[in-house]
Formats: sequence, structure tokens, C-alpha cells
Amino acid sequence: MHHLSALRFHKFSPGGNTTILVTDPVPAPLRAAVAAELMGEHHVHAEQVGFVTLAGVYPRIDMMGGEFCGNACRSLAALLALKQVLHAGPGGLMSGEIASSGVSGTLPVRVVHTPHGPDAAVRMPLPSSGIPPSPAPADTAKTGESQKPRNGTAFQLVQPLAEGLELVRLPGIAHLLLDASVHPFPGDWQAQARMLIIRHGLAGEPAAGCIWHHGPLAAPSITPVVRVRDTDSTLLESACGSGSLAYGLHRAAMVGGEIALKVRQPSGAVIRVSVNRRDGLTPEAWIGGTVRHVASGTAYLYDTPRA
Repeated sequence: MHHLSALRFHKFSPGGNTTILVTDPVPAPLRAAVAAELMGEHHVHAEQVGFVTLAGVYPRIDMMGGEFCGNACRSLAALLALKQVLHAGPGGLMSGEIASSGVSGTLPVRVVHTPHGPDAAVRMPLPSSGIPPSPAPADTAKTGESQKPRNGTAFQLVQPLAEGLELVRLPGIAHLLLDASVHPFPGDWQAQARMLIIRHGLAGEPAAGCIWHHGPLAAPSITPVVRVRDTDSTLLESACGSGSLAYGLHRAAMVGGEIALKVRQPSGAVIRVSVNRRDGLTPEAWIGGTVRHVASGTAYLYDTPRA
């Protein structure tokens, strides 16, 4: 049995969004403090921490603030592939299901080994029923993309708030989408993101992000700033899976409800996003891309209170 002051971990880089997966048990009340120490620049250092349980019917990941994170789920999928516990299918495709904080039920995952590391994809959770659609504000008529009609359940997941500003609520996390041509990325991004999150009533969410999107439609990019409530951290992330999905839903709403695209991350990597309609019901959405396994070992804690 390992003492809490020594924890086994794996560190992954899903598109640059460095993620520590702790595989030893940590009591839930201590996870935020443990995560804060591990994330520090003088420690293992990463953008986020997930606590993994491999026992049970389905492998499970609990994020540091009880939120949901698509990239952390992809990291867990990569870990399961490396441990060879996923179902092996044709063409080298491995598949399985995982559970995660912030969502109910299980999430399918798929992994294929590549020369650059595991390519891991996860089906992203979406609200079970769409929220009532909000009418687009009059000033959105200034942008050509917004002139296209909105209809279908996929569009109900994207709420227009103002010109170049939309809200996408996902299980375990909410995102404000900001068109950078209307709302340029600010120099004081941390303060501005916190202000926007508070202004739009998202401060109580387990996690909330401000996702600035820019670039041509054929090669979009995002700049994600994400706040996790329980760790009181606001980070300019190197990559964001749920933020990429939020942007994908925005694009799907403009073209009939389905989309397949690659979203460039601040790290330079891309995250694949696909949104498909299913008989007019809530759409099915996936994110995927390379996940690099960059470290494994034992981390030693000094500042975290003991249980």
C-alpha cells in the first residue's frame, strides 16, 4: 500500500494539454490540494490532474475539481491501450468504455497505435435534451456565417448571447465561445476570462472556459482559457478538447447539424472533431488525436495535508 505522500502517476500530452493521471487512491476531499501541488512548475508540472480507478466494471477518471475533461478521458484511453486492457478489433483498432466525473453513464473510447503515439478518441457527452433555442440577436446579421438558418437539436446546444459571443453548456463544463474578430484575445486574459465567466453566471460550474476562435473556416484555431472552480485555477491551456467540441457544435449549427474538422490548438497540434445527427435526436460527437505518453513514476508530496 502506498502512503498518500508518494503517488504513482502517468503523464500524458493529449495535443499539448499535459495531464497527470494519478493511479493510487486519493480521498476526494484532498484531490484539489494534491492536484495543485502536482501541477506546480517545481513539481511534476501539468495543466490538469485526473485520479484514475482501474478496478471495477469500467475504468474511471475523477478530475481534480469533479469536472469533465475530454482530453483527460483521451489520456485514460491511451493508458488503457498501453496496458492492453481494451478490446482488440480489426485494423489495430482498440475500443472500450470508461466512466468520468461530471457525466453519468459511460463513454466509448477508441485507440489506434501510430508512430507518434496512441491516437485516442472519446465520444463526448452532450445534454440529453436540447435547451430551448434562443433567437439570434439582430447584430449577428453582420457575419455571413450567422445568416444561415438554425434548426435541429444540435443548434439548441449553442446559445447566442451577443455578436460574436455564444454559450455552449456541456455535462461537467460550460464554454463561452468568442469570435476573435469581434472580441480580440486580451492581454489580461486571466482577469478578462474570470470577468466573463462571472458576468454570464458560470462561476458556480465545476469548470468553465472562454474559447476564442479565429482563423479561416477551413483551418480554424482556438485559444482556450479554462477555470476550474475547486482548485481556483484559471489557465491558458495548450489544448482543450471540450472547447474544440464547443467550436465544432458552433460550426455544425451553421451547416445543417453535421461537421468533421480539425481544430488547431495553441500547442500547434490539432484535435479532430466530428458531430453527426442521429434521427433528429441529440447529435453524437467525438474528439480525437494523438496522445503522447511522456512520463511515469512516483511523485512525492510535501504540502498536501494528510487524511
